[in-house]
Amino acid sequence: RDTPPPPLRERARILARRPVAAIAGVSLIAGVTSLGLYTYLAPFLADAGGIDGTLGAMWAWGLGGVAGSLLIGRIVDRTGRPYAVVTVVLLLLRLSHLLLPLAARSAWVLAVPLVVWGATGWALQVPQQHQLIAARPDQAPVAVSLNSSAVYLGSALGSALGGVVLAAGVAPADLPYWTGALVALGLVLHLVLVRMPRSPGRGRGARPERVGTGIGHRG
Repeated sequence: RDTPPPPLRERARILARRPVAAIAGVSLIAGVTSLGLYTYLAPFLADAGGIDGTLGAMWAWGLGGVAGSLLIGRIVDRTGRPYAVVTVVLLLLRLSHLLLPLAARSAWVLAVPLVVWGATGWALQVPQQHQLIAARPDQAPVAVSLNSSAVYLGSALGSALGGVVLAAGVAPADLPYWTGALVALGLVLHLVLVRMPRSPGRGRGARPERVGTGIGHRG
C-alpha cells in the first residue's frame, strides 16, 4: 500500500529547512541560467558570431548533455562526494558561459563551451538529488520533487528575465556574462549554505540510494 504524500504545509516545512532550501535554491539558479540562456541561443549566436541558424549549436549542446547524463552517475558513485561534484560542475558551467561570447567567432571553437555547457547543465541534478537524499532520507521523494519544481521554475524565470534584460538594452552577445554571474551566485550559495559531510560507506564503488523524479533535465 502506497504511503499518501505529506500535506502542503509539511512540504513547505521541508523546503524551508537547511540545507534543503539551499540545494533547491542552487537548482533554481541553475535553471535560470542554463535553460534561460538556451531560450535565447539564436539571438546570441547571431549577435556574437553572425551565425545564422542554431542547428549545429543545438547538436553540440545536446551531445554534451547526453554525455553529462551518462557519466555523472558513475562519477558520483565512484567518488561518493556529491557536494564536491556539484562544486566542480558549477565552476565548469560558469566557465562555459563566460567563454561563449569569445568562442562565438569560430564555429569550431564555439562547440567546446557549448558541449561543456550542455554536459554540466544536464548533469547537475544527479549530485543535487544525492545531497537531498542525504539531507532528508526520511522525506527523500518529497525533497527531490521540490527540487525538480525549482528547476522548472528556474527555467520559466530564466526565459522571462532574459526577455527583460534584452528589453532593457543588453546585447544578446552579452547574455552569457549575465548568466555566468548568476552561476557564481549559485556557487556561493552552495559553498556557504550547503554542507553535506561524506557519509560512511559511500566511498569508491558505493551506490547510494537514488530517487527518480520522472523528468529529464534539459540543461
